[in-house]
Parts: sequence; C-alpha cells; structure tokens
Amino acid sequence: MSNCATATNREKFMTFQPVHSHAYTRVRLSDVVSTQIRELISTGSLMPGERLPAERDLAEQLNVSRPSLREALIRLESDGFIRAVGRGGFVVSDVTAPLVSHPLAALLEQQPNASADVLELRHGLGTLSAAYAAERATDADLARIAEAFEALEDAVAEKSTRIAEKDAAFHLAIADATHNIALAHVMHGLNELMRESMLTSHRLIDYDDEVEAALLAQHRAMLTAIVAHDAARAREAAGAHLDYVRAFYRDRPVKLPMK
Repeated sequence: MSNCATATNREKFMTFQPVHSHAYTRVRLSDVVSTQIRELISTGSLMPGERLPAERDLAEQLNVSRPSLREALIRLESDGFIRAVGRGGFVVSDVTAPLVSHPLAALLEQQPNASADVLELRHGLGTLSAAYAAERATDADLARIAEAFEALEDAVAEKSTRIAEKDAAFHLAIADATHNIALAHVMHGLNELMRESMLTSHRLIDYDDEVEAALLAQHRAMLTAIVAHDAARAREAAGAHLDYVRAFYRDRPVKLPMK
C-alpha cells in the first residue's frame, strides 16, 4: 500500500505544470494560473473535495510568486471552483451540487416517495461506476479506493458515527476511478443525497453488527473485483450491494432526511 500511496503523491505532484513567465508578457500570471487550475478541474484531473497543495508548494510547482498564486486562488474561490478550508488551505468545490443535488433535495421535500427513485438512481450510477472503474482504474486509483475501504472498515470496527460518511467516500473513490468526467461530477454533485441515503440505511438497521458485516463484505467484493479489473464481476457486486440496501427501504419505507 505504501508504494501505491507514493505513486499517488507523485502523480498529484506532477499534475501542475510550471508557468514560464517569459511566454506570457501580455497576460497576468495570475490569469494563467487560474486558467490552468480551472482546466484541471473541468477535465477531472482535480476532483471535488480534493485538497490543493499548500501555497508554498503549489507556487513552487507552478513556478510563480506567491502573490500571483494568491490572486489566482482568490479569483477561483470567487468563481466557485475552490473553497477555503482550515488555515489557508483550499479544496476543489462540488461545482455540480447546486445544479444536481439541490433541485433533487427540493423534490424530495415535496415528494417523499421519490426517495425510492434516488435509490434507483444510486443503483444505476453505482453499477456503472464499478464496471468502468474495473476497466480503467490506474494503480493510483486503486490505492485511493483501497484507502477508502480501509477507512470504512475501521469505522465499522469502531462502531463510529461516521460510517455513512466513509461509505459515501468509498463509492466516490470508485466514481473518480472511472475517468468519466461527467459521471464523476454527477456522483460528486449527488454526494450530499448519497451520504444522507447511506446514513438512513445504517439507521434503519440500527447499526446491527451482522448487517454491517454483510455490507462491509459487499464493499470488499466490489473492491476485489475492481482490483482484478473484472468489469462484469464489479458490476454484479455493486448491483448485489445496492439491491441489498434497497430491500431495507422496501421493508421500512422512510423519507430520506434532508439538511
């Protein structure tokens, strides 16, 4: 795992291309930087929720001054492409959330029975994501999916209140590994609905040890199939998992909680 993690870090370090200032005599360097980061986001090289390197490291990678970088980051934040977190850090925003998740949340408020439709959507997107990830995942992608699974496994073992969050993160790591920009952005745009859906799933089973173990085994089957690059088995494993989840909603119909 450590070798994969190293590959992941190296891949991210090489994402940003140095800016050669002499080639942009009539353009502000901050504009060049913001354009590059914007393109990385739009092409899926930087995914929603992904943290940008620290300012000093990023300025070094881009070969620009920190004031020029800071100006570019302020513009990107203003345009909604990134958001500030922690002490001066930035992560990529879920730019599709206002277009995808928010209208669906409003629909669910008006039509509670539509929660079954959200589960059906999860099933379609989840099986498609698993199959594509199995076909296309790189070593770095597999490291991220495995890391997400280990975090979920730890949360289940600790009976953590963050199981649903880790569950959603595992599925998003798979979506990112599809290398389908549209699919990945839609999945991230639906992240809040997915997380709430999963939270409801775990509440419905009252965090029952036996059922949580079954769910974890289903996630492990998905991971194993994706690592083996077996698309048919990955799709089948994802379908079996999501069918299992949908069964709880059929037996215990509830309205998905909206924040």
